[in-house]
Amino acid sequence: MKNFTSIYSKREGLKPPELYEYFLDNFWFKAAGMENEIINEPLRGRHKADVVIIGGGFTGLSSAYNIRRRFPHKKIILLEGACCGYGASGRNGGFCVATSLIDRDLEDPDARKENLNVSLHGIEQIKECIDVHGLDCDFKENGMLDVAMNDVQVKIMQEECRVLREWGLDVETLYGKELEKEIKSPRLVAGLKTKQGAILNPAKLARGMKKIVEDMGVEIRERSVVTRVVPGKIHHVDTELGEAKTPAIVIATNAYSHRLGFFQNRLYPIYTYVIATEPLTSAQWDAIGWQNRQGLSDYRTLFNYMIPSIDGRIIIGGSDVKYYHNDGIAPGNNKTVSREILKDLVRWFPCLEGIKVDHAWGGPTATTLDQTPSIDKETL
Repeated sequence: MKNFTSIYSKREGLKPPELYEYFLDNFWFKAAGMENEIINEPLRGRHKADVVIIGGGFTGLSSAYNIRRRFPHKKIILLEGACCGYGASGRNGGFCVATSLIDRDLEDPDARKENLNVSLHGIEQIKECIDVHGLDCDFKENGMLDVAMNDVQVKIMQEECRVLREWGLDVETLYGKELEKEIKSPRLVAGLKTKQGAILNPAKLARGMKKIVEDMGVEIRERSVVTRVVPGKIHHVDTELGEAKTPAIVIATNAYSHRLGFFQNRLYPIYTYVIATEPLTSAQWDAIGWQNRQGLSDYRTLFNYMIPSIDGRIIIGGSDVKYYHNDGIAPGNNKTVSREILKDLVRWFPCLEGIKVDHAWGGPTATTLDQTPSIDKETL
């Protein structure tokens, strides 16, 4: 069977628009008031800049923030195809995890410490934006709780505890009654409580960061899909309606990078999905415990991750990830996975049988071929 896109292109000379993600039933977007947000005008005409950043998610906005602070007089243009926070930055599970960047297989203690410091720096910079710039993103530094469901996972948890303590993190293992003080679930036999870590509304974080960097003088152009990048001593960046030339460029496009030809041998897009329940009653919260409202996840390969929202819902994702043929960009939800997530939630907490799902969404995020993050130390 011939590919429809290629047939269409031959007939019309144009690729059909990809509208698969036009509507996202994303709780974070709604809670952030995205329907009332001003979406900036697209880039039009010809421009020159000292730095062009492609992508308006956490990476692009953080790059704009830090570059502007270091070089306050340079002209910076940030280009975002939809609106800032539209991609994985505004759709994720709401975790702010201190240990997510750390490669536990590293034998070099200095390299481990360096990676940990980078991860902790990210949390500190969010707190800085809250304290200095008044950023409101429902940030709650409640720590993390990783839980084990069987003896094999308990051994993994205990090794995790040993490593994290070596890194100087404040962690403790929980069993029996001590675990029940944190969470009540028939699935759980042990837990690892970590002081470092927070939960937040990621869409509010992205939209708040947009306002901060704009106030610092960064020019942000949304609705500006980059169609081509021609690298060189002076890079040429084409958008649908305009173009920009720059000696320095930041590629911050995550799972969409392959569309521009970047990182094709390093990254590929996978899809993960999330649901938001209706708000729980006081009786339901009492039944499941979780009074400290940490971010919660388990030790399975296809694990669940969940947090409580500021208005008393459970936001839970995981259960399965999807890869679509040829690095395809797919719809913003997958009903099959969403149903599995709801089943998993009831397995965690049988007392929530019959709870309604108010929102279900998903989207692409980039993963590396070796499942390991990397940092160019020359840029730090």
